[in-house]
Parts: sequence; C-alpha cells; structure tokens
Amino acid sequence: MIQQRTDQVQIALKVNDEQYQVDVPTRRTLLDLLRNDLNLTGTKKVCDMGHCGACTVLRDGVAVLACLTLAVACDGSSITTIEGIATKDGTLS
Repeated sequence: MIQQRTDQVQIALKVNDEQYQVDVPTRRTLLDLLRNDLNLTGTKKVCDMGHCGACTVLRDGVAVLACLTLAVACDGSSITTIEGIATKDGTLS
C-alpha cells in the first residue's frame, strides 16, 4: 500500500489587500497557491525555473519570483499580483 504524505500547514497572508487563511502543502509554491487555490491567474507559469520573470509578484513590496518561492515562506506577508496593480476596469495604471 502506498502511503500519501499530508504535510500541510495553515498560513495567513494578504493578497491584493484581501486577507486569506489557507492550508497548503509544505512544498507548494507561491505561484501554484495564487493560480490554483486563489484563482489569480494573472501571474503566469511559463518556465517554472525563475528564468523568464513572468511569475514576478511583490512580497512586502519587494519583487520575487513566485515559482521559486514556497507559499509557507510567505506566512504573514503581503503579496501584490498584477491583479492588485490593475484598476477596477482592468487596465494598468
């Protein structure tokens, strides 16, 4: 029988000025959390190796590559995605 690991941690973070508490696997990237769990698909998954920069978000005001950042490392952080930069009509300011 194959035993599945259930290494999950609850984290709290603010994304685009909205507070979230989510249970995430310890190995989930911030990129996968944003896209798959929070349905914020503006942050793109392209190379998944940190080369292209399409996954760049702001973590506490500093640019980070979401594909190389573990979600658990962002506990207590404030994240801004492209959706958080866009105006209400969807245009960028």
